[in-house]
Amino acid sequence: MGDDARRTPEWNTQFERAARIAHRVYQLMIGDEYGVHWREQYNLSDSDDDGDAGAVSDYDRLRDLFPAPRTLNQSDNPFPVRYARVDNMMYIEPSVYLTAVLRDFYIAGGRVRRIAFAEPGQLAGLPESVVVNCTGLGSRELFADREMTPIKGQLSALIPQPEVDYAMTMGGLYMFPRRDGIMLGGTFENGVETMEPNLKAQQRIIAGHQRIFGGMR
Repeated sequence: MGDDARRTPEWNTQFERAARIAHRVYQLMIGDEYGVHWREQYNLSDSDDDGDAGAVSDYDRLRDLFPAPRTLNQSDNPFPVRYARVDNMMYIEPSVYLTAVLRDFYIAGGRVRRIAFAEPGQLAGLPESVVVNCTGLGSRELFADREMTPIKGQLSALIPQPEVDYAMTMGGLYMFPRRDGIMLGGTFENGVETMEPNLKAQQRIIAGHQRIFGGMR
């Protein structure tokens, strides 16, 4: 995630290209093996305002990747809100996907090594021809990147419910189903990197979803 205020046209072009490449690759993984599935996502709101009409959002740039979008008529809208827009998009179950990808990596002859780096110069000694930087927050120390900022997210998990086969978003809340449970969010705590659960956030998330789904007809 980047700082919107510092995004450039070049960065936006690179982002869109990467998103389109990823979208095409994930289409080839649809199914239970990789845990990638098309789902309907219901975007709920009491306002029909799309925000700043002059701004181009990431959704606008990639709108064609979400086929057959629609807005529910009031008579078809079961949610306790005025507007419900439906998008079709791919969802990935991390526990299934990561296991399958690591399996493929081993089959192809790959191996995993754990190495601790104290300074960037050690990277030059690696025998591998390709190195992917996925050091995350560790790059603050390894590369002295003090602009790297943690953003804490938190999910609340309910027991699996196979009959729930759609996702929902409303304001800062979202719900998406997985085989290992129903995931409820969300939080966005800028500058927080503690692993301790935020109980107030958990209560807010659960109460918000109770209001939405308790009001369905």
